[in-house]
Amino acid sequence: MDRLEAMSIVLTAVEKGSVTAAAKALNMSLPTVSRKVSELEAHLGTKLMQRSTRKLTLTDAGLKYVEGAKRIVDQIDEVERAASGEYSTPRGELVLNCARSLRAASLVAHRH
Repeated sequence: MDRLEAMSIVLTAVEKGSVTAAAKALNMSLPTVSRKVSELEAHLGTKLMQRSTRKLTLTDAGLKYVEGAKRIVDQIDEVERAASGEYSTPRGELVLNCARSLRAASLVAHRH
């Protein structure tokens, strides 16, 4: 079992509000998503959610799991961005706003 994949599936199900919506969002079949969640629950020895095709409700264990899983996935994203150099090279447009009086003073200072 790929626990990171299962963790991501659970997080997507919670985000989308149902196992069916998670399957669509992940481009996976509903039976595959259900099986992976069930395998994770078996591995953990507890139910994470009460689920149907239309709705899911997290158990107490599920609430704790989702909270921790979200932190882990956020940390992985952060590490990958750092490794790819996303933080080492500035990107995008820098826009500065200042008061008119500062701009006027700057223009006067440059004329002299």
